[in-house]
This record gives sequence, C-alpha cells and structure tokens, in this order.
Amino acid sequence: MQEPFENWAPRVFMAREDAPLGLYFHVPFCHHRCTFCPFFQNTTREGFSSEYAGLLRRAVASMAAALGKDRYEREVQTLYFGGGTPSDMEAADLASVVRLAREQFAFSPEAEVTVEGRVRGFTAEKARVWMEAGVNRFSLGLQSSDTRLRRSLGRLADREEIVRNLNALSELGAIVIVDLIYGLPGQSLDMVREDIRFLAEETRIDGLDLYALKPFPGSPMMKAVQAGRLPEPTDAVGRGQMYVAASDALAGYGFEHFTPQHWRRSARERSAYNRLAKVDADILPFGCSAGGHLGPVAMMNERDLGRYRQRIEVESVPAMMMGDPANVGYGKAFRLVLADALEERSLPPLDAWPQVTQGLGAKLLANWMAAGLVEAQRGDELRLTRAGCFWASHLQKLLLGLVAGSASAG
Repeated sequence: MQEPFENWAPRVFMAREDAPLGLYFHVPFCHHRCTFCPFFQNTTREGFSSEYAGLLRRAVASMAAALGKDRYEREVQTLYFGGGTPSDMEAADLASVVRLAREQFAFSPEAEVTVEGRVRGFTAEKARVWMEAGVNRFSLGLQSSDTRLRRSLGRLADREEIVRNLNALSELGAIVIVDLIYGLPGQSLDMVREDIRFLAEETRIDGLDLYALKPFPGSPMMKAVQAGRLPEPTDAVGRGQMYVAASDALAGYGFEHFTPQHWRRSARERSAYNRLAKVDADILPFGCSAGGHLGPVAMMNERDLGRYRQRIEVESVPAMMMGDPANVGYGKAFRLVLADALEERSLPPLDAWPQVTQGLGAKLLANWMAAGLVEAQRGDELRLTRAGCFWASHLQKLLLGLVAGSASAG
C-alpha cells in the first residue's frame, strides 16, 4: 500500500469504533537462543534496553500523531509486550513505554497489560516498577519444570528458581501465567503430569497455556535430533496422550478449560490479548518485526533492527501495509466468525457457514461428530470435545480450506 498511514487510518480507526482495540509491543532481543525456538533475532547487549525503549516511545508518539484526537474515542482493552524476551529490558525503560502509551491512548479501566518473559531475570523488583506504571499481568515461558529437560532446551533456571520467582510475582498481586510445551524430545507422560502437580501445588499461578511442540526444520533442536544428541520429538499419538494427561490433571486441581490451549484457576485471568489477537480486533503494532492490523489492513514492521531504526526516522508509521482500507465497512468474514467460536471452544452453527459450503459442510461436520471431535449441545451449539480442542487448529485449517475450495469451484 502506497498511501501514507495518516491519510486513511483515522477514518478506518473510527469506522470500527465498536471493535476491540489492543496494542502490541515487540521486543526482539534474547539473552541466548533456546533450542526449540525459530524466532530468535537479536542477542541482548549492554545498552540495548535504553536505545530500544527510545525507539518504542518514538513509535507510540508517531502512531498517536497519525491517528490524531480520534485515538481517545476508543478504549484500549489490552496491551502486550511480546518477544523475544521483554523482561530483559531494564525496569525503568519498559515502564517509560507503558506510561507513554497510557498517556497517548485511552485505556479501559479493566485493560489487561501484560509483560512476557523468561523466569531468569524476571524479578519482583522489576515487576514492581512495571506494575506502578500500569502493568497487571505477567506471562512466563516455562516450557517445563523439569530442570534436566529445561537445560536441554537452553533454559537456565532450575526448579527452585522457578518456584521462587513465580511466587514472588504472585505476591505482588499480579496475574501470573506460564506456557508449557508438550511433545519435547525426552519428555515423558510422567513429566507432563509432574509439571501440572508442581504448578498447581507449589505455585500460585492464575493460568497456563499448553502448546504442542512444533519441530521447525533447521532449528537447533532438530539439528541436535538429526545429529543424535537428542531423541526424536513425541509423535502425534504421544502428544495427544500428553494433552489428555495434562487436561485431566488440571481438571483435578480445579482449573477451568477456558480456550482450546488455555486453562485458568480463577476468573480474574482473562487471556485477553491472546483471544483478541485471533479474532476481529484491531491490534496496533509497535517495535521491530511487530505485526498487527487495523480493520482490513494488515501491518508488519521491519524485521531487521537497523532498517527499522532507519524507517522510523523518516516515516510516521514505519510499517508495510497490505489490504484495502475501502473495505472497512464490509461484513465480518467467516474466518473471523470461526476464530470467535474456536476461542469459545465451539464451532459456528452450520447455518452460519458460507452458503457454498452447506452440502459438503454438513458431511464434514457429521464426520467430526462421529469421530468424537464435536458434539451438539443446547439448540444449535456445536461444542468442541477435548479431542476437538487438541485438533482445533487442524479443524480450522480444514474448514477454511473447504470454504476457499467451495468458493473457487462456485
């Protein structure tokens, strides 16, 4: 898209005033590369935090200027610092970005403001400064609580450090969640069950995400597997067994299965950003390699830090944009209807599927119900079973493929 952001963005921003609004800040720096991760970009270095915070503040000011006073007409529902490792930033630097964002945009009183990071270095001292600036939620990439397994992933904190840091964050009154990965090389069912027991009994976390390992070709992990230094990752059957074991254990400890991948211990954990990022929300991106969208226009910032720095010097909003802002008034696409439903652990009712899919769609749905992936409940509600939650992303791809294929055939 060649038209400058400020020429069309205020109109699209206000045309979608009822859509949820979020801010995403990307911090593409890590102390080192974990073996399972394909997203590593930059190594943290002395002074990076102050310099990068300056770039983020400039990005906030530029976005605010481009949107003008209209930006105060919509409330921000969620702000999320992702990465990379945002917790590697110095406390005062990240806090300064949060404060500026709160000054330049209108925040809902219930806004969820999250900082993501790793256990090592995510101290209560940093968290206290961030909470004073308006942060209220912390998300830590744990992957596993097994010290030996963590070391094979490039994670340095041991179990004693994990429990100490997680509980220190909880004691501040923040919402604390963690990510777990299942299907890792060398991981067993007992390890997965022990992860849940440990977190439920020895920490006060508010929720957790369960992610199946994605064995990216060329990652350090898969190179180690190919070289014989690590065993093969768990296959699909084994991953399914791990998902069931974790799900059973979480239910036993009173965790609510909130979305296909997320469980929570209390209603104060809402997983707002993760949910809104998948549905029909506007997400404004800030920082190197951050992505988001405003209405029908997808936005992606430069991945290379040097080029990002150069572009932010000369452009109001240094993002590549794809889409047509003239389409802002069109009806909600089925992919968004589907995403909304999946986040509620369900499928849209059949009569909400595109007309061109109705015949094949009914047969596909019948197959899924026979396979135990979906069950009919009250009225026309189509609820995902536990197996359906495990396969949710695959069901989404199949259904969207059916829609695309039916449309092209028609």
